[in-house]
Amino acid sequence: MKKRKLSIEENKKYINLRRNFPKPVIGVTGNLGKTSTLEMIRTLLASRGKVLKNPRGYGSWKNNINTLERLNPEYNYALFEFDYQRGNHFTEILRLIKPSIGIVTNIGDAHLNYLGSMMKVALERSGVVKYLARGGTAILNKDDELCSSLADSISTENIVKFGLSESADYFAADIQQLGPKGISLKINGQYPAVLPFYSIQDIYNFLAAVACARILDFSFEEIIEITQNQFQLPAGHGRLLQIGSRYFLDESYIATPRSLSKAARALIGFQSYSKNIVFIVGDMTGAGVNVEEQHLNMGYFLSALPISQIITVGEYAKYIAKGASLIKASGKTIHSVNTTDEVIKILKDHLPARAVLGIKGVGSVAAHRIYRFLEDSKLV
Repeated sequence: MKKRKLSIEENKKYINLRRNFPKPVIGVTGNLGKTSTLEMIRTLLASRGKVLKNPRGYGSWKNNINTLERLNPEYNYALFEFDYQRGNHFTEILRLIKPSIGIVTNIGDAHLNYLGSMMKVALERSGVVKYLARGGTAILNKDDELCSSLADSISTENIVKFGLSESADYFAADIQQLGPKGISLKINGQYPAVLPFYSIQDIYNFLAAVACARILDFSFEEIIEITQNQFQLPAGHGRLLQIGSRYFLDESYIATPRSLSKAARALIGFQSYSKNIVFIVGDMTGAGVNVEEQHLNMGYFLSALPISQIITVGEYAKYIAKGASLIKASGKTIHSVNTTDEVIKILKDHLPARAVLGIKGVGSVAAHRIYRFLEDSKLV
C-alpha cells in the first residue's frame, strides 16, 4: 500500500478504531534513534501488558496504516514510528492516530536534501506533537535546538524535555563508557545504572524512553532493572556480539553522515578493551548533493579517531578511504574494496585476537556473512 488519499469510508473506520482505544498511544519521530527508542519503550511496556508495534520496524505511511488496522482493545499500548525518509506528508495519518505521547528524538541536520531546509524539517517533525490527543504530552530533546524550540509552536502545555544538561527534566550524569560492559550513568544525578548500549546517542534514546515510562507511572528503579536485564538493541542498530576473544558491534543499518559518526564514536569506546579496532563502512545515504565531498569529509573525521583499520565497501565509500588516507596517521591501515568477499579476505589475513570490529551501512546480508566468518574462525 503506497501513500494515497484515504477514502471517506476508510477515514471513518480508522477514526473509530482510534476512538475505541483509550489506552496510551505513543508516536516517535526524529533523524536518529527512532527504532532503538521504540524498542526501549516496547521492552518497558511489555513488562505490564500487550504492546502493538509494527514488527518490521519501519515508519513508512504504509506500515503505520497496517499497524492502525490492528488496533483493538486486546492491546494495552500502541507504538507508532514516523520516518520521513520513507515518505512525506504524514499529516493525514497523524490526525487519525493522535498520539497521547509524542516523542521527537532529534532534528539536527536531518535529511536536508529531502526537505530543503532545517526549518521545514522542524515543521515536518512537529506533526507528531502538533496532532497529539487532547491532554497529550510532547517529549523533546532539549540539547537539539530545533527540536527543543518545537515547544514554542505546539498547543499542549504538557511538555517534557530530556538531554545531558541538568536543566532537562530527565538527564544523564556521571557518564562512563565501559567498553563491552556498556555505559554507566546516573539518571537525574541520583539513580545509577549500567546499561547495555555503547553510544552517547543511545543515552539520548534511553532518556526519551525514561520520560515516556515516567509519564506512564514507572519508577526509576523499575525502568533501570528492566533495561539492564531485558533490553537488547535491535539488530543493525548497535547490538554487540561476542565471538571468542573478539567483539562485533553491529551498526549495519543504512549509514547517514550522522549515524556513521555515531557508530564510529561508539566503537572507540572499546579502547580500554583492545587497541585493535576495525571499522567496516559502506556508502552513505542522505549525503546531499556533493556526495563525493561528504564521503571525503567523513574520511577526514575517521582519520583522527584511534581506529587501527578502516575497510570501505562500495562506490562512494572509496572516498571515505581516500579522505582517511590523505591525513597520515601511524598504525592505521586503510583498505577500499567493492565486495563482501574482499572484506572477508582482508579480515582473514589481518584480524588479530581481541579485536573489536564495527560495521556500518553495509546491510544485513553482508553483516551476517561477516559475522558467520568471525564465528567460524574465532580465537578463544
